[in-house]
Amino acid sequence: MLFGADCGRLDDAGFCAGAVEFLVAALDAVNPAFAWLGADAPASEETNLDRVLHRRVRDSVRQARTFLRGYSWTTVCPEELSVRLGGPEALAATGAFHRVVPLSAGGVVLQATATAAAYTDEAVRGVFEALHPVLPPGVPQFDPAHPELRYFPADASRFGG
Repeated sequence: MLFGADCGRLDDAGFCAGAVEFLVAALDAVNPAFAWLGADAPASEETNLDRVLHRRVRDSVRQARTFLRGYSWTTVCPEELSVRLGGPEALAATGAFHRVVPLSAGGVVLQATATAAAYTDEAVRGVFEALHPVLPPGVPQFDPAHPELRYFPADASRFGG
């Protein structure tokens, strides 16, 4: 889900918390393969990483329980990948997330910062560092057609901190 830049409430903690609560309620009964909330990418079937890694959507979707499709201000990680990362408690212990919400049917909702407006480059890096073991390999390439995309410019498969 994309918040429009004209939304004007990206720095409102109550509004942002409500959006995350809505996402949690909508996904709690399933183990989703992927979802996101943010103001940093165009709303489409392509994720930020699909674009900057030049991945085909069908490959990204097919591999969604092997590699996380992308990451944003709020990222939904499937149970299979959450387990590989040590589970909700280990994800919370990274310090990269303002809030970690396990879903009843599996998976976890990861909210990086209290508001979407607070999702700075430093927060992007923290999320990347926490999730890099389950991110797809490859060196991201800046996409001039989409300069608003947020990502950390490193190959997740070769990242050493």
